[in-house]
Formats: sequence, C-alpha cells, structure tokens
Amino acid sequence: MSNKRPNKETTVRIPETLRRVKNIIGVFSAKGGVGKSEISLNLALSLAKEGYKVGLLDADIHGPSQPVLFEASKEIIDVKDKLLLSPLEKRGVKFISMGLIARDQKPVMWRGPMVSGAVMQLMAQTDWQELDYLIIDTPPGTGDAQLTLLQRLPLNAAIIVTTPQDVSISDTKKGIEMIKRLELPILGLIENMSFFKPEKSNKKYYIFGKGGGKSLSKEYEMELLSEIPLLEKKEFLILYDLETYKKVFDSLAKKVVKNMEAIKKTVTQVIPQKKG
Repeated sequence: MSNKRPNKETTVRIPETLRRVKNIIGVFSAKGGVGKSEISLNLALSLAKEGYKVGLLDADIHGPSQPVLFEASKEIIDVKDKLLLSPLEKRGVKFISMGLIARDQKPVMWRGPMVSGAVMQLMAQTDWQELDYLIIDTPPGTGDAQLTLLQRLPLNAAIIVTTPQDVSISDTKKGIEMIKRLELPILGLIENMSFFKPEKSNKKYYIFGKGGGKSLSKEYEMELLSEIPLLEKKEFLILYDLETYKKVFDSLAKKVVKNMEAIKKTVTQVIPQKKG
C-alpha cells in the first residue's frame, strides 16, 4: 500500500455534489478485459451490504458495461431541477453511467480532453447526496485520456486490477508507474481470473498463468488484496449472488475499508481542494 503525499501544487476543483462524499476510489486497469467493471460493481455491493452509503460511477465512456452488469440498460434517469441527474438506486448502490444517457448504438469517438470532460460533467451533475464511498470504474489504458482523467478526478486512492497473464502484468506495471507519477495512494492490487475451478471439483486450472499478481505486488511493495477465481455459472448472475464470490468480495471490502482508513491517518488531505 502506497502512502505517498501528493504534490502540493496539484489542485482539483471539487464539485458541490461531491462535498458530502467521504472517500472516492478509482478502480484502474492498464489493460482491457481484466474484469475491472465486475470488480467495481461487486465491491460496491459488498460495501453497501456492510451498511455503508455507496455510489458507483461508470467512467468508461467508450464501453460503459455497468448498465448491462446491473441489468439497468432500459431504466430511465430522472433530472432534478433541470440540472442534476438523480442516480439510479440498485440494491443499495447509487449508480450512474453514460450508458444510461447515450442510448444509441453508435460508438463514441472522442479524444482525451472530451472524454475527461464528459466524465467530470457526469460526476459533477449527479446528485450523490451523502456517501461513504464512491467507486469509480475508470476506462482501461495508460493513454492521454486515462492520464487526463486521473489528473482531473478528485480521487482519494486507487485499486489496481490485473490478471496473471504476462502481457497483463507488463501493462499493469505501466499503469502503476503512471499512478505513482501522480502520487495517488494505492490501496492494493487485485488479481482477477487467478484460476478456473469446475463446479464439482476441487481442482484448480491456472489458465492464464500463476503467481503474476503475487510477484507484481512484491515488486511494488503493495498488498495483494484478492486472487479472484473463475467459476462456472449456468446463467447471467451478478457475482455477489454466488456464495463463493460473496465471501471473496466481503473480504476485499473489509481490506479496502481498513487500508483507506490507514491512508487517511497518514495523509491528512490527499488532494488539496478548491471550491468551485
């Protein structure tokens, strides 16, 4: 877990809608297809189950998958006073996504500043009210769009997601270096798809390799928060509804809360804030 203090010159304007949000955590992966969105969703569900007030922002403009995962693709967003968006409330989690607003099937072809601007507007114009945790599902990659977004988001900490594959580990290293450059505290690393376990067997199959997350966490001296398996499931289900995954995400949520509290004790204010 990194406890570095950010550059004092760095300032981020905190929208009025976020003044009552205590912790903003970005779930980040430098590579697409590692299951970051499912981890963001199920972490949010677990935190809500623990009794925390939780929000989930789907910041992946190019491929917003949270509406599908949350089975909310056809739901309508209310607009409050012609200005603020009222987030959906699903299973105790306040939830917003560009996928709930831009409903046509045309691909979004925006450059970095446009993407970060759209995400900031979506976040700032959502009526979050009081939250203990706002989980942000960030877009994958380490390009200009991701860097600009991470610089502008008022994050308190980040969680890194990888798979055991060599190519994923290699890309994740680039992502960690980018976040370290921004001096954003890292709560820890999650290795997703660690192994496959058939339903009626105790045998584990390491399809994508073994130990990549463990060695990466040692290299960067950060906590390996969880090694999440692949399991058989017969139909579309939210992972948290399966007992095995529920245990995994409940354990993860407890570690996230503990590490976030530790960071707050060592860093009085993670990002200097300006009103506006």
